[in-house]
Amino acid sequence: MDPKYSALAADVLAAYKKYLEAFMASDMSGINALVSYPLAYVGDGAVKMLHEYPIKPSELMVQTGWRDTVNMQYEVVAVSETKAHLILRSGTRVRADGSPIEDISGFYAWTKTPTGWKMFAISDVRTRL
Repeated sequence: MDPKYSALAADVLAAYKKYLEAFMASDMSGINALVSYPLAYVGDGAVKMLHEYPIKPSELMVQTGWRDTVNMQYEVVAVSETKAHLILRSGTRVRADGSPIEDISGFYAWTKTPTGWKMFAISDVRTRL
């Protein structure tokens, strides 16, 4: 990959890691700082344009017993000066005792804004174990 695009991909990856940290901390301000609204959410058979983040991670953690995500494999698979695609190929959400809850995969579209890279589209697949 061209060094210029490698640097762009590294910037997108850094933004995604900030998003993951905010998500795990249920830091809605941190999440919102990394989203360009409206956010396109690709769900089961429908696309919704959302003006706020669709979930509160803290509520998901309580509902499912989720404590951490392990074995995450993600990468920036395409990047230009203004747009990027990042794929979460796989990960497993686990309880505090390490027992698995569900496998996850996701697609994130990012756009370059004056304040940095921001997510503008997301799709996820969750498979209960």
